[in-house]
Amino acid sequence: MREYFPLTAAQKMHHNWIRDYKTQQVSGVSVVAALQTELDFGLLKKCIQLEFERYGCMRIRFTKPDQDGNVKQYIVKQETRDIPFKDISNMTMREADDLMQSWAYETMDGDNIPMCDVTMIRLPEGYNGFFIHMDHRLIDSSGLVVMINDLMSLYTHYRFGSEYPQDLADYKEQLEKDLKKAGASKRFAKDQKFWSDRIDELGEPLYADPQGPSVLEEARKKHNDPNLRAADIEMEDLMVKVKDYHLEPEPTKNLIDFCMNHHLSMTNLLLLGIRTYLSKVNNGQEDITIENFISRRSTHSEWTSGGSRTIMFPCRTVIPADTDFMTAAYEIQNVQNKVYLHSNYDPSLIVEELRKRYNTPENTSYVSCYLTYQPMPVQPDNKYIANIPMHAKWFANGAATKKMYLTVSHTADGGMNFSYHYQTAHLEEHDMELMYYYMMRILFKGIAEPDMTLGEIMEQV
Repeated sequence: MREYFPLTAAQKMHHNWIRDYKTQQVSGVSVVAALQTELDFGLLKKCIQLEFERYGCMRIRFTKPDQDGNVKQYIVKQETRDIPFKDISNMTMREADDLMQSWAYETMDGDNIPMCDVTMIRLPEGYNGFFIHMDHRLIDSSGLVVMINDLMSLYTHYRFGSEYPQDLADYKEQLEKDLKKAGASKRFAKDQKFWSDRIDELGEPLYADPQGPSVLEEARKKHNDPNLRAADIEMEDLMVKVKDYHLEPEPTKNLIDFCMNHHLSMTNLLLLGIRTYLSKVNNGQEDITIENFISRRSTHSEWTSGGSRTIMFPCRTVIPADTDFMTAAYEIQNVQNKVYLHSNYDPSLIVEELRKRYNTPENTSYVSCYLTYQPMPVQPDNKYIANIPMHAKWFANGAATKKMYLTVSHTADGGMNFSYHYQTAHLEEHDMELMYYYMMRILFKGIAEPDMTLGEIMEQV
């Protein structure tokens, strides 16, 4: 008998975007992982098929939406599809990446269909591996890294006799735990009170845009409301471009050391960099909200069960210009620590609550910038392949629900990658260039002189 389950809050977040923007494209996630070595593709195919068995989230299907647009999920017992192979080694790597980028734009339309495609691939420059294209309701980036590492561990086990990888946690069991936890009325009441109290304490948020105050002014004119504190969301032209900036290993180490020495998380340091930039370009605005994605994976089961566990919550801080850098960093950390305690809450309820209280126009938001920090690189912890060059690349899905979405990840050389995804309807590459430039100036000024006030830093950079 097939079991059907509702979506978790994290899955609902993606599902709501699909429903609101009327395309599954907004929920696509794609990555390539390839090693610069010959691979036995027959064996790799077997390993991919075995991964489908081991990692239940790859076998999730969704029912046809009901009259309210909601779906249920179920897990099929086995995946019977063949694993395709593509040879694009006659291209340049840039051309190959462009081609894979076009695959990442493809939508998975339909009900009760597979939402996970894995393609074996022969790339230029002697790289061989696989391309994964999935729906974000099945998996988040941390889950994908676990999957890639597990797949490669299977391959090295059968190819070189390395130890067989440990079993992955059962997706269905973890899903049932999550749904039970979310349905606990006492916990829900506590979470609801926390978020409600935050709004009581701080009042209505205020929009801040990387392009400055003109965006909010425009929204105020459009809605004929000089006191409007939210700005319009782009609903039609969702085209996104990506601009990556690589931070060298040495300055990266400086950031990491600063975090270690001051018991600060990298996420909170990055949030401080973004909020200070937004404050700078919005005439020193003190009230800034950034949506931060949290990957709720603390137990072994949560880490290895796959699924979409990443969920975003508003990090809202009101920090005066005379606050020193260090105090501001701890202020953000303090807010975030409280948010983590209440991260089982459905963030769409926070949006609803704000809309109800402040009666904002439809399709407006208090947020322009979103952050994901990925502490795990796509670099297998596997001695058999650790020293083989790897081509690992995440691809944009081509449809942005967010004006500016920054993903920060670690690179194999010990540096960091700042990947700015931006809506081309309103932003240009130059906007991202400015943002990265000033974020770096702010962060490195701040860690060099943590007693300096934010106002002084904004003036000096």
